[in-house]
Amino acid sequence: MLESKSNQVEQSAKPDWKDTHAKAYSEACNTLRHYSNASLTVRVLSVVQGIAILAAWAYALTQKISPLMIVFPIAGLLFTVLLYRFHIGYFRATVFFYNKAAKIEEKLFDPEFRPIEAYNEKHAKLYESIWGKLFTLNAPFALIGTLFILALVITFWALKYGI
Repeated sequence: MLESKSNQVEQSAKPDWKDTHAKAYSEACNTLRHYSNASLTVRVLSVVQGIAILAAWAYALTQKISPLMIVFPIAGLLFTVLLYRFHIGYFRATVFFYNKAAKIEEKLFDPEFRPIEAYNEKHAKLYESIWGKLFTLNAPFALIGTLFILALVITFWALKYGI
């Protein structure tokens, strides 16, 4: 009698494999949400910081030309690169968790009910080319970075030839 109770306790203590996979899938999806949100936040921050620094640079440009004006576009480029590096780290983590969640889906769901796997396929096609990465995935950084390079060229021009 005592043995049968200990067997029941052992069996009830062992989680069902499906329950374990469901919990892992839930955690992977929560982590995906976190990294996707972090990536979006960094993209938005890059645009906001870009507009703020470019506005300060444009105002300074209309006041008096000074060699210190070079600081605005250089600082803007450095901040944009830093935020881009954060974004790439978040993007790589997101891809990792998408792949893991897709693997878990294989064990839990029928093939027609696998949203992460389907998204993974679309995601890979969308970002397989340099243009997809540049104009979709990295668009805020490409735009703001280009504007800072243009501001740097204008600053050098203004310092050399005046406006």
